[in-house]
Amino acid sequence: MWPHARKLRKIIRFGALWAMLAIPMPAAEDEAQDPSVNQPGAQSSYAGELRMKRFPAVLGRNLTANLFSPGNLFPFLIGVTGALVIAPTDQEISQSIRDHAHELGDTGKVAGMFVPASLAGGALLISRLTGKGHFRSFGYTLAQAYATNVILTQGLKYATHRMRPDGSSSNSFPSGHTSDNFAMAAVVSEYYGKKWGLPLYAFAGLVGVSRIEKGRHWPSDIVAGATLGYLAGKSAILGTRRELAGGKITRLMFHPVYGQDLRGLSACLRF
Repeated sequence: MWPHARKLRKIIRFGALWAMLAIPMPAAEDEAQDPSVNQPGAQSSYAGELRMKRFPAVLGRNLTANLFSPGNLFPFLIGVTGALVIAPTDQEISQSIRDHAHELGDTGKVAGMFVPASLAGGALLISRLTGKGHFRSFGYTLAQAYATNVILTQGLKYATHRMRPDGSSSNSFPSGHTSDNFAMAAVVSEYYGKKWGLPLYAFAGLVGVSRIEKGRHWPSDIVAGATLGYLAGKSAILGTRRELAGGKITRLMFHPVYGQDLRGLSACLRF
């Protein structure tokens, strides 16, 4: 059993620090008027700046400043609270679902990995060939979201070492299948609306349930994976907006550095 009370206190302190520090400096007037700031797929004078050689730099911002943006605070707190609340009932819920729907479990195992990877890779490749602004932005953002999520998910797996329900390995937390699909759903919903986004969110939820059915993840792993994927998607969307605006939306940003034996503040200055 996890030390839930202690973890919850840490999360509350972290959230408060995030709320105080993850505040970007106001944008300049010409930047605030850039239509690409609020429309991730919009054409602008910077649309040609979505170049692959800039991909690592944008990815780095997604993993740092964009991840700790104010807009990510509320879903982060909701997701963490949900995972902590459901964790005490992990075994009970897992036992009620596990080995009761083999078709769902088998389908989720394959589709949950294949769909987001193929969509991200395919959209990026096609978008580089079409040259159309909206789809080019979508493909770039989806690839950024997928890469951001993979790095965050694998990092947490390595840091937590939680045993899987079936005892096969100690990389249960969080669910990578779930986080991949929620990242995909967040980006698709942003670019193409709820008509496409809601079915993908539902699909992502079923993938999460399928991982419980197979005995590969605890329910709290699924909640954490869904939260992480959503945050990765939103961070990538913000990253593309800033890249389309020439990287000038944020001049200075602070974000907390928080670890087991580390408390601090990091500042990022753009000039």
